[in-house]
Amino acid sequence: MVVSLTPESLVAMNDNFTTQPTQSSAHPFADQLSRHGIPETMWPYLTQNGVGELVEKLQIVFTEFSTQRLCATMPVAGNTQVYGILHGGASAALAETLGSMAAALHGAGTSQPVGVDLNITHHKAGRSGMVTAQCTPIHLGARSTSHEIIISNDAGQRLATARITNMLLPLER
Repeated sequence: MVVSLTPESLVAMNDNFTTQPTQSSAHPFADQLSRHGIPETMWPYLTQNGVGELVEKLQIVFTEFSTQRLCATMPVAGNTQVYGILHGGASAALAETLGSMAAALHGAGTSQPVGVDLNITHHKAGRSGMVTAQCTPIHLGARSTSHEIIISNDAGQRLATARITNMLLPLER
């Protein structure tokens, strides 16, 4: 019996002998979570949906991650409205993403945050570059959290101010 080896079959055979963990044994969203700056300590809480499709679409990347301050960036390009400026909904989604992630961090795996109120005031148009959002707690309770999110442009000018309140629902175990 003669068997013909092709480059494809050699690659497939080589893959059978790798020592690297397979995707099924690793975190299902490891690449995504790394790409978006999520610390590995949060990965166990993000096994169902990772960071979510909207965070991917908006290209939000976390740059600082603690219960007292979360920061993230988002490009203006790709997140604009019909006049070419940063879409207010993209700013609101950025604010809600940070506020909800901050509430989840406060809940430390014992509760699931559910946004019950989000308000945002737009002060200035975002025209280019990156925007940076800084999220700080206003109230960290057992059943609810409130956070303020300030969104600024590359020059440090405030573009928007948001406030989010999350209810903390106990996780069923």
